[in-house]
Amino acid sequence: MTAPETDLAARLTGAHRRTFDAIFRHPAAHNLEWTDTLALIDTLGRSTERANNEYVFEVAGERYLMHKPHTKDLTADKVIDLRHFLMRAGSRPRTAVRPDAAAPDLLIVVDHHDARIFHVDVASGNPSVHAIRPYDPHHFLHHAAHKDQSRERGQRAPEEPAYYERIADAAALGGRIVLIGHGSGKSNAELHLAEYLRAHHPDAYKRVVTERIADLSAVTEPQLLDIARAALRPR
Repeated sequence: MTAPETDLAARLTGAHRRTFDAIFRHPAAHNLEWTDTLALIDTLGRSTERANNEYVFEVAGERYLMHKPHTKDLTADKVIDLRHFLMRAGSRPRTAVRPDAAAPDLLIVVDHHDARIFHVDVASGNPSVHAIRPYDPHHFLHHAAHKDQSRERGQRAPEEPAYYERIADAAALGGRIVLIGHGSGKSNAELHLAEYLRAHHPDAYKRVVTERIADLSAVTEPQLLDIARAALRPR
């Protein structure tokens, strides 16, 4: 079940509705035009132009500073940032994009520093031809890193939602998901990712078949494949 749509987004129609849906599409849209974005913000709230092509967006008490892009379209990173801004303002998509029946099974290996996603091929009945290979078709993980790894008074800095959102984007059109993390409790980023998916991407969370712990500093790709194979084999 997807999150209920707020009144803020429910009043949108026509071109504004299509622009809003494009912002929340997974994977992120690559053809979202700046003029359409500006028109949407002015419908939901207001935009104010400053010097040097800077714009201040204000919606439902939230503020966001965006530079006008050099081309007519926003980059995928800017679309994701805009999505986060609208989510802070209380907006949610009305539907979720579901993967097709042939979507690849995915292995997500994550810690608080970076994330790796593998396409796991265990379709054959012969384990010798099973394989894993990197999976990030739209390069969403290129900038996926926790922004603040500093510690204060021995405690980890608060989790960065954008880090987990980029992982969710990269895995949006996959099939079954195996999550592997390192450590326990708050030190295990896999637990934070699972909770983020449960709260913000429930359809993706429903595709998680297992959550495992491993020593990511020592585990090899063949060992990762063994873990994924055990989780994904028919029962």
